[in-house]
Amino acid sequence: MKLKDLLNEATKHGFDLTNFKHNKFKVVLKNLGIRPKSQNMGDNGFYWKGNGILIITGNDPITGQYWAPDRRDPEKDYASYIGIEGKPELVAHAVDLIHKYASYIKNETPGRRSYI
Repeated sequence: MKLKDLLNEATKHGFDLTNFKHNKFKVVLKNLGIRPKSQNMGDNGFYWKGNGILIITGNDPITGQYWAPDRRDPEKDYASYIGIEGKPELVAHAVDLIHKYASYIKNETPGRRSYI
C-alpha cells in the first residue's frame, strides 16, 4: 500500500446503525462548525458539509426523515449509517463527538466509510 493510500484511509470513518441522545446530533454538528441543515442526496441519504469535513447519513437525525421516506416512518435522533471524511483532525474530533453523544452504535469502521 502506498503512503498516499494510507493518508486517504486515515481521513474516513464509518458507523453502522447509530442512534443519538435526544437532539445531540445538532451538538455534534455545532462542535464541528457545521450548520444543522442537511442536504438531501436522494437515494443515498443526507449530508452536512463543513470546512474540511463531510458527514453523510442514511437518515436525517434532526428531522427524522429517512432517505427513502416511503420505506420507513420518520425517526428523530436516528442517523442510520454514518460516513465521515475530511481532514484527519476533524474526522477524529467527529468520531469522539459521536461516541460521546450517541446512545447506540452497532459497529464502526475506522479508516473506511463501509456503510454509506
